[in-house]
Amino acid sequence: MEKRCKKAAVTGIVCVLVYFLSVTVFLVTKAGPALTLWELMTVAGAAVMLVSLSLISDAYGISPLYRRFLTISLSGTLIITSSAHFTSIGVVRPLAERGEAIPEYFKIGTFPSLEMTLDYTAWGFFMGAAFIIMFMGIKDKGLRIISLVCGLLCLIGFTGSFFNENLWYAAPFGYGFGFIAMCIYVMKKGASTDISR
Repeated sequence: MEKRCKKAAVTGIVCVLVYFLSVTVFLVTKAGPALTLWELMTVAGAAVMLVSLSLISDAYGISPLYRRFLTISLSGTLIITSSAHFTSIGVVRPLAERGEAIPEYFKIGTFPSLEMTLDYTAWGFFMGAAFIIMFMGIKDKGLRIISLVCGLLCLIGFTGSFFNENLWYAAPFGYGFGFIAMCIYVMKKGASTDISR
């Protein structure tokens, strides 16, 4: 279990770094293929986090009840963000490229819009809930603190986005940098003690 947990942590770190790289490439180039990469990495990131957080929580002894709630929350993130980004890639952007007049409230990257609200719900509400569930379901003090901070940042970003879009940026610190901190913690903890107990 410890070996799989460490692999999950390494995969999680790599995925988040590639995600942030894809964001940077799009912001610099503003190119369509870069936006597609960013959107695909968002969906891939949700899948990787589902697997990584499941393995990490199992290694740290999460109870079956909390494990079920964690799976539901992480699945919610994956399903909702996939719906938003695949709709953008497969419907909205191709129609816009053909010259169709697409209302702003259907576009990814503009707020308020249906797709951004779905994405904020996925990564703010459902991912925040997943981290809070981890906080409640495991016993390791360090991992509980990281989980709580990540969860609160995601939920603050989600709730804050309804008042001021700039408040959303608390959430990427939770599911991005906070998740990296969690993975680093798991790798270091696994090197010095048996985390499967």
